[in-house]
Amino acid sequence: MIHIIRKYFDKILKEHLAKSPFYGIMVDETTDRSTDTQVIIYIQYICKDENEVYKPRIDYLDIVIPENQSAMGIKVFSFRLILQLIN
Repeated sequence: MIHIIRKYFDKILKEHLAKSPFYGIMVDETTDRSTDTQVIIYIQYICKDENEVYKPRIDYLDIVIPENQSAMGIKVFSFRLILQLIN
């Protein structure tokens, strides 16, 4: 059930991103008590509201545990996730 809902919201987000001239990725990393790194990923983009006026919007994308906990590993993992969404 959760996977079906996730696919639905991913589809809507993908449609919004296709219409947006710009988007940005925000990544925040935290380490929990067990020293596992977790990364939350948001995406910011511009979309038209009901009056056809462009407004910035920020949507939660995912929370993940990256394969590699270095800054480069988090960056690569985040970009892979974004590419899966937009392709």
